[in-house]
Order: sequence, then structure tokens, then C-alpha cells
Amino acid sequence: MPAFNYAKVSGESSGDSPLLDSDTHPGPSRPTARSKITKIVRILRWPTVFLLLFAILSCVLSILNRQPASSQLGGELNSLLPNFSKQQKIFREDHRFSSDHKTSQSINATKQHWLDLMPRGDGFIDVPEYKSYTLPPPMHYPETPGQEVYAIALFHQLHCLMSISGFMDKLVMQIRQRDFTLSEGEVDHNDHCFNYLRNAIMCCGDTTLEGQSQAPMFKDTPATDGNGAVHICRNYDEIAAWAVQHKLEFGSKGHGLGKHHHE
Repeated sequence: MPAFNYAKVSGESSGDSPLLDSDTHPGPSRPTARSKITKIVRILRWPTVFLLLFAILSCVLSILNRQPASSQLGGELNSLLPNFSKQQKIFREDHRFSSDHKTSQSINATKQHWLDLMPRGDGFIDVPEYKSYTLPPPMHYPETPGQEVYAIALFHQLHCLMSISGFMDKLVMQIRQRDFTLSEGEVDHNDHCFNYLRNAIMCCGDTTLEGQSQAPMFKDTPATDGNGAVHICRNYDEIAAWAVQHKLEFGSKGHGLGKHHHE
């Protein structure tokens, strides 16, 4: 069988003239509209990306600045008060805050212990630009002309407990003396306090786990008195110190407005 051979085909044998001489080079081609656009896009690509990222970041920061500052549980919505530190506390029996319900000496001493919990100024402060915040209308007292008065809830709550304690002592002493007169105004006041404290307790929602009471009276009875468990608490001393620092000043001795908590 004859071998297959590849014949060299020359331009001369085909009768076709060469398209390009080996010694010649093509000249620079003229840029097209498409190539111009591509070049512009390449040049502007990264500046455009950075500009878009900057615009997105600016929008995010603007949105965040319009959001209310993060507040602690039980904190002030408008951040007019700082975020106070937390501490661990164990609840223990403290007989200073309940009298013997028998003698005026014990009752007066108990009342003084309650009063000692209150800071100077009784937790009332002035908020001049109150319309700029999410706040109810302020209180106005003749003792503090021109001031927009607000009460820190913590000290209002303590005032309510002190009021209930005093009302109970008064009733017990009257019953012991067979005196059954009753002040309807004081009853209404205590009704207010019970509902107010109910709201406060449910609002804060302390979820500490409490165990078996170690009191002798519950030795053989499954029961808890709330003592012995570790609670996570806001620092009361810090809050009281802040209240003193920002308290209202009026009168010759700078007393507070404690008597006005419910007036």
C-alpha cells in the first residue's frame, strides 16, 4: 500500500495572493466605542464601589443614631439617668423595717429606718427640656418655681412601702385601743400603693430561684421566705448618690418633696 504524503500547498500553486507579507506588521487599530466604555468602567470601578460603601455606612449610622440608647432593665427610657452597675445580693431577715406594733417607741424607730433609706431630696429631679423626651407631663410645686419636677420611681416605690408600713402600725394600735375610726383617704392611698407596687414588681420580673426556708417555723414544712438566694441587683447606693447629686434645692434647709409623692 502506498504511503500517504502531505503535500505542501503554496500560494503560488493555488493561484491565491498572500494576505499579509511576512515582513509587514498591522498598524494600531482605532478604538471602538465599546472599548472606550470598557476602559472608563475599569477606571471608575473601585471609586464607585468605595462611594457606594460609604453611602451604605452613612445610612446605617444615621439609622443607629435615631435609635434610643440601650437601657438597663428598670432603667430610664431617655437615658436621662446613667446605667448603674449590678451586684449580687443575698436577701436576709431584717427586723429594722417592721415594728413590734405595740409601742410608739418601736413604731417611731421603724419609721426612721424607712426614712433613712431615702436620699436627700427624696428622689425628685428637674428636667428642663422635658418636651424633647418621651415623658409624661411634669409636676409643678410652689416650693420649686420654674422647675419641671419628676420623681425617680425607685424612691416613690419605697415611699409607698413606708406608707403601708405606717398605716398598718396605726391600724393595729387603734384596734388594740378599741378605736375603729378609719380615714378613707389613707385607705385610698394604700389602694394606690398596692396597685403601683404590683406594677413595679411585675415590671422588673425578678426570676431568682428561691429554696427552702431555714427559719425554725418552717423546719418541717416545705416553704420559702425568700431568704438565702443570690439576687442580681442594681446598685442602690449608686442610684441614691446620683439622686442626691441631682436633687432639687428649695427652702432654707433644702428638704425634699417626700410628702408630695401622692399629692
